[in-house]
Amino acid sequence: MKFTYEAELLEYMNQKNLKNIIVQVAETHSDIEIQEIHVHAISDKMADFHISEHNYKPVETGHGRVLLPKYPLEYDDEVIFGLKKFWIFKSVSFKGIGF
Repeated sequence: MKFTYEAELLEYMNQKNLKNIIVQVAETHSDIEIQEIHVHAISDKMADFHISEHNYKPVETGHGRVLLPKYPLEYDDEVIFGLKKFWIFKSVSFKGIGF
């Protein structure tokens, strides 16, 4: 599996001094079960915490680490991370990860 970062995301991560991306699965347990993939950039300290306490699998890339959950997700041969903007808010976009 290959991880690709878009230039705009790399610039944003450098500005914020972040080198790690975490892939999380958010679930709600109600009458309707909803699952959503949440991807965001985190600090080294938070990455180390998720690796040691929540058993995330770190994958080294040329730009830092990508932390993958124990949850069985499907990954394409290439996963692309980018930066999406909504008004003044920025977040990490992704292609190539699904249920």
